[in-house]
Amino acid sequence: MTTSQAKLPTHLQDLQTPCLLLLDSRFRANLAAMSAHGQANNFALRPHAKTHKSSAIAKAQIEQGAIGVCCATISEAEHLADAVHSILITSPLALHRHVDRVSSLRERLAELICVVDSPAMVPHFEAFFDETRPLDVLLDLDPDMHRTGIEIGHAGLALAKTLHDLPSFNFKGVQCYAGNLMHVESIGQRMRRSHELWQRVETFKRQLEAEHIPCPIVSGGGTGTFDIDWQAGVATELQAGSYPFMDLEYSSIEWNNEGNLPFEQSLFVLTTVVSANTPGNVTTDAGLKAFSTDSVLPEIHAGVDRPAKYVFKGDEHGGLIFEDGMTTVPIGTQLLITPPHCDPTINLYDQFTLVDEDLQILDTLAIDARSGRLYEGV
Repeated sequence: MTTSQAKLPTHLQDLQTPCLLLLDSRFRANLAAMSAHGQANNFALRPHAKTHKSSAIAKAQIEQGAIGVCCATISEAEHLADAVHSILITSPLALHRHVDRVSSLRERLAELICVVDSPAMVPHFEAFFDETRPLDVLLDLDPDMHRTGIEIGHAGLALAKTLHDLPSFNFKGVQCYAGNLMHVESIGQRMRRSHELWQRVETFKRQLEAEHIPCPIVSGGGTGTFDIDWQAGVATELQAGSYPFMDLEYSSIEWNNEGNLPFEQSLFVLTTVVSANTPGNVTTDAGLKAFSTDSVLPEIHAGVDRPAKYVFKGDEHGGLIFEDGMTTVPIGTQLLITPPHCDPTINLYDQFTLVDEDLQILDTLAIDARSGRLYEGV
């Protein structure tokens, strides 16, 4: 498939649009490339399932050598627990009932790790875990995002000591995820800021070890810094999430790879032209409800051969504005659109349609962990 392709295969009209298309060969090449990178640079891969929320994709990542997955929520973890053996829940828990759910979830997994960033949650954990059944935990460190995490300093050391000393916990190390660095446009600035952060984490790790608090796990990093995080020699596992798919946000930043994307764009939204009454302007069925809207506008990847801009026209409708002000395309024309931000776009759909390079349909993969309902075992 090429971006100059002016007409998509007619069999795609059997699909209800808008829908997600996932190019199988590119997707699997991305999984293999990240796995090889981790093996070559001596760190483990624990990809973030918040990106795809799919048991099938989590299994594919494990098959490619991932040690487990990350989940952002308890609900994600509950839905993926039958697909993987090891889960790290990367967001702190806030309520007693959350810990109750974690207590039940742990019985379904070979390994469940939670993060803690506040002493206030310690009593809640102690109500469910003890020395006969301790919970594996990481200390969540704040990389100066002020989103979650405790300060990399005295407060963090004090909480780490508490978690290490109490019998309810099995202290495994630290998490430090700098989401604010993933899309820093300049590769030079991204490298500098990432190296500075990992130096602080390394210093903190040494302070823990000086207090006789082992720190075998240092978890963090992501797709935007995947080729930087390992260089400091402190991170033991990478939490990259977007690398199987990619998006416009990642294509807009500088990379070490001579300006080329290190992973291929494999994810697209398939949409159909539903109205074409005005020269230079057509309407599609993929509007605000079909894409994340927290970033730049989507871009046309394939389906037309004239320069055009993709725009939003409302909740249900998007459209093309052609540069020449005159071009139009027939109703029923289908387009492949590159999403601005893959994670929240995927979250809008129930499944991926897996296709080969000729856009022949291979399979569907359920996005089965996007539901917020409690896991019911069905």
